[in-house]
Amino acid sequence: MTGLTLVARRPEIQPASTPSVDGPALRALFDLVLDRAPDATVLPERDATTLVIDLAYTVADLCALRRRRAAIRVSLGGEPWELGLERAGRDVLVSLAQTSSKPEVAIHERRVDGDALSTRVLNALDALARPSEQSAIASLASLDGEGPRSQLYGEAARIAAAREHLAASAPFGAGEDLAEPAVVAVEPTGDVPITIAADILMRTPAPSAAAETAVQRADLFALLFRGKLRVIVGEHARELPDVFVFLFAEQLVEITLEALSAWALGRPYYRRLTIGGAICAVRIQGEGHASLTIGMPRRGSDERGHVWTFPAVDVGALVQSVVAFGRALARSVVRRDRAQAQNLRLSAFRTKVRELGERMRDLTRDDSKINDAPEGYRAFAASLRQPPQPAEDETLASSRLRYTPRWFAAIPSIDLRATFLCGDALVVGATRELSCIDRRTGELAWTRPVTRAASVMTPLGLARMEAEGALHLHDLQTGDVLWTTSLTPRAGASTSGVVVSTPGLPRMLVVSEGARHLAAIDLHGGEVRWRYASRRSGMFRLRRAGKLLVVASGESALVALDVLTGEVVWRFCDRRRFASHVTVDHDALFAVSGDGAFVDRGSARLHHIDPWSGAARWSIDLPADTRPLGAPLLAPDTVVIQTHGRRGTGLVGFDRATGAPRFDIVACASTASCLVVDGTVILNSEGGELVAIDAKDGATRYRHVFGGAEGDRPRRLEPMLRSGALFVPQSELFVVRPQDGKLLGRVPADLVPDLFRVDERCDVYVVEESGHIAAFSTGPRLRLV
Repeated sequence: MTGLTLVARRPEIQPASTPSVDGPALRALFDLVLDRAPDATVLPERDATTLVIDLAYTVADLCALRRRRAAIRVSLGGEPWELGLERAGRDVLVSLAQTSSKPEVAIHERRVDGDALSTRVLNALDALARPSEQSAIASLASLDGEGPRSQLYGEAARIAAAREHLAASAPFGAGEDLAEPAVVAVEPTGDVPITIAADILMRTPAPSAAAETAVQRADLFALLFRGKLRVIVGEHARELPDVFVFLFAEQLVEITLEALSAWALGRPYYRRLTIGGAICAVRIQGEGHASLTIGMPRRGSDERGHVWTFPAVDVGALVQSVVAFGRALARSVVRRDRAQAQNLRLSAFRTKVRELGERMRDLTRDDSKINDAPEGYRAFAASLRQPPQPAEDETLASSRLRYTPRWFAAIPSIDLRATFLCGDALVVGATRELSCIDRRTGELAWTRPVTRAASVMTPLGLARMEAEGALHLHDLQTGDVLWTTSLTPRAGASTSGVVVSTPGLPRMLVVSEGARHLAAIDLHGGEVRWRYASRRSGMFRLRRAGKLLVVASGESALVALDVLTGEVVWRFCDRRRFASHVTVDHDALFAVSGDGAFVDRGSARLHHIDPWSGAARWSIDLPADTRPLGAPLLAPDTVVIQTHGRRGTGLVGFDRATGAPRFDIVACASTASCLVVDGTVILNSEGGELVAIDAKDGATRYRHVFGGAEGDRPRRLEPMLRSGALFVPQSELFVVRPQDGKLLGRVPADLVPDLFRVDERCDVYVVEESGHIAAFSTGPRLRLV
């Protein structure tokens, strides 16, 4: 494309005697500025009038040397375009570009005589003024109110003011001419495996232009410089003679970042585009290999163009070379023109280059750390294990349960995440208050006004962390604040944490703080015992294993911290990121690396790790297109991964000892929550199904469909095991026997069990998010003696 033509379109209501706005004056202006092409782009009259008025003020500023370079916004076919004007002695350099993420340059530095441009803008204003005045006079009789009249007269006044401002400006004189473009070499520093370099043509800015202002703004035209691009791989060198180097570099960094993400997930990748007068393509092929393609698009009689491909390029070498070239280009531009340090487009480019370098370092950094003395941590965890105890009520799972209502309460705007059952107290958090209800009588023990906060129950009280960073500990007996600690606010991410309350360890609360920190708070006085900083900001997933705290924060490393000191005990690295919870069972730790279920469909990997030393026992790739959900589920001989796909919720089973695949099935057709009970995976789906799957071979043991599937579904579907009975939330709360799915009873509540709690006597407390709470007690049961 060599140029665009703007044609002003006549309005729908216009007197027949009114001359067309698309007259000789406008055509002469657009021919001079935009180099009219055979294909015309229609511009509405209002946009044409605005463009000419903006041109008048801009040309006046260039004529008076108030500005040396300016850009005018133009709307063509709904796409953002900008018209760039730059003073060059008696002439004006005109450029037209589409200012999007992938700019298209239609005109670049077309030299136009300044006096001729000024004259044609004045003629265009005169041509626009006559139809505006006639339309205003002809339309007065049919318009009511002052608004339309002022609008018509206002447009004519704007045109008159712009013409007066331009006419008052002095003609283009022999001002300071622009320096001729000089060749600036862009050479990457250091030893790079692939050399990407360029020779660009840049002008030295005038001293007055270099010290204009410190305001940051996006200036695409300052970065539209042509140059010669060179790519050298080994003994092979290729050259692209006429390229908009910065536009090419922008897209090269973008597609290299996408290719790096695909490589990290083990996915194939290919993208090819034409930008800045050159072809650029990157393909991921095989493990750790890529191909880079550059070339010139087809022009004129050249039907094929010139395209070259460098195959079997190492991904790390490609990323390193692109980063080196991007840094060298940004450095060369700023050294030549200091004002470009305030250019938002260049700042965004440098940020992308920095992100690409950091992402590559995270993926290739192998700083795994093995704990050489794991026996202390293993012995501490072994001492905490209790021998298996018989069920509290062995006949519960074999008898019918009957529930009777005990009390009912209403609390508006209940926060389910801030509702806890602790001893005889039922603590209920709401939007504006915190309440405590006696679970036996339903009477209100106390209430305190509070603000919205993240809540967690601790052995010494309820801890609440506000958005501003204040952490309060409330006493459960009175509701009073025992102590307050100020932490760094965690903006843009939810707060996560874990409570440490084990014999032999101090009582602490470990919570996320700020963008990338963990803080351990002493529950007795609110003192911060230690802080840990992750490499990047992310959502922390914490799991405690004895004296260790296993941290997954979205990095490509799984870290185990000492609970007492916060020191890193071991670190396990993988190319993929750890973004989900891990599962710890005795001497086994299972973790899934990958970007998560709903973030990307790339491959994921299951790791079996020694929780005390951090040594890997085995790792295995999950099936292609598997999207894991949550933490791994552990059965006596099998580790099960819950997945989500188009067909519903699936289960993938692996042998715990060897990692050998055992089964891959679709368990139910909708989203479900899972629980493992005695070697059986039990799924409670939002479709009203309760499914039991044998964890050894994936066989279905039973499938129970609850009635009333058309009713409301609770916010949480997690089943709960108490005294050998399974409590299943659906439109009602059902009690079933986990061995065979036999229905033992149901809770006669008119509430949707968005949240429920079961105490040691199997009494049930049902909470509905609408603001209602009901308590139910079990009736007498027969016992064989």
